[in-house]
Amino acid sequence: MPVDNVLLILTDQHRYDIVGANGSPICRSPSLDAFAANGVNFSNAYSMCSLCSPARASIYTGLLPHTHGITRNVMARQRNPMFIPKSMPTLAERLNELDVRSHFVGKWHAGTRLPTQCGFTGMDVPDYGVIKDHPDYLEYLASRGLEKPEIEPVGSGWAHRLTLAGKLTGPLEASIPYYLAERAIEFLRERRKDQRFFLALNFWGPHAPYLPSEPYASMYDPKDIPPWPNFDDEFENKPPIYRRYRDAFIGAGNPKRSWEECARWAALYFGFATQLDAQIGRVLEAMEELGLQDNTATLFSCDHGDLTGAHGGMHDKGGMCVQELYHIPLMGRVPGGASGDVCDLYVNNMDLSQTVLDLAGYGTREELDGRSLAPLLRGERPDDWPDFTAGEFFGNHYAYEVRYVVHNGMKYVFHPGSTDELYDLETDPWELKNLIDDPGRADVLRACRKRLIDWSKASGDELCILCGLFQKRPEDGVAPYTPKAMDQLRESPTVLL
Repeated sequence: MPVDNVLLILTDQHRYDIVGANGSPICRSPSLDAFAANGVNFSNAYSMCSLCSPARASIYTGLLPHTHGITRNVMARQRNPMFIPKSMPTLAERLNELDVRSHFVGKWHAGTRLPTQCGFTGMDVPDYGVIKDHPDYLEYLASRGLEKPEIEPVGSGWAHRLTLAGKLTGPLEASIPYYLAERAIEFLRERRKDQRFFLALNFWGPHAPYLPSEPYASMYDPKDIPPWPNFDDEFENKPPIYRRYRDAFIGAGNPKRSWEECARWAALYFGFATQLDAQIGRVLEAMEELGLQDNTATLFSCDHGDLTGAHGGMHDKGGMCVQELYHIPLMGRVPGGASGDVCDLYVNNMDLSQTVLDLAGYGTREELDGRSLAPLLRGERPDDWPDFTAGEFFGNHYAYEVRYVVHNGMKYVFHPGSTDELYDLETDPWELKNLIDDPGRADVLRACRKRLIDWSKASGDELCILCGLFQKRPEDGVAPYTPKAMDQLRESPTVLL
């Protein structure tokens, strides 16, 4: 049965492993932990793309980036479509057909067609979203007698000395996360009671620069945060994108950042995440106070993760399909559904669109690329659920295409023109040992590649229509396009069929 209302909460650049319910030993998330304990927590949720605009456009259309066309972040000087085409209905536009009021709060960054041009009522913040000068935020501060917070920066990086982290001055009530939660709560209280709603609440954090307010800015001591197990990654047998990306951050020829420095940023990242958790808790408490728990489905996830000093001290996100960027938190709760379940089936944040439509009674749509999570939220386990998930990346500020697939605890990453990657996520969750040349993994590599090829063909992905990139050597089982295979190819150039 459809529910009356749906609440979707999205954070920005939120790692899976900084959620307590997902095993975080340091970063605290009491609101999300309680939410997971009363719903379904997806332990194998992945992002479609580790960039804001492609991922968010996929969440709000249910389509793959190469289908809706926003393959890179929407910003100046990017060669990229700038908006969701009008020919592709958004989630809100579809729900409007059911007389469901779709209301938007927070970060959009899914194109120059803003939320109110895509079927929503509510907030329009252009481009990436410079909310600090937005008229509604300034009006909020003025109406409460609050001063606009200032940034006390901590650390910088990249060639242009970009601020990486810092503390936000002023009271918590003046912070942007508090303001966004307040606007969401106001909508819940003031909405027309006889109309169904879909509320999309989108926080900017904990995306860098990590800017928590007190008491969260001082909540975590950097000395208490040990290095990530892959902090000393030397990129052995990995594609050059790793080293190039790290060198771009620290400056070619410079020593990598120390963990002591990275830990300062991580402490502020953790504090920012816990601050957001508290604001999510405020919204969920308001839902309960208003008696909406029994007729509202609630979903939580993010667009993608964050490096936070992983893999040699790297920052932000890039063309590496590492777990820190692609393995994401995703959880949900439906009235009368499963409670306290941990679902290990592979799901994707692109599935959120199909899920919201299904929960609202719109039904599932064959033209969408995602799959509804509604059966899983009810505690069902469909026999035909895919045994893999996949995603894509098209570059950002630089040209670089990559695809990945995760299947049966293994991750395969396809780098056209470079070294592919294969990791056993059960024995090597920090992705330190590339198994792409391991003859003992030939069968699982073949299985991953088959799923990636089939997925790419079915979705019309131009890159992987060139199936010659996946040719194989049947006589000896050597995986093609690995360093070992290419050495043999130079000795015997006719063996690839």
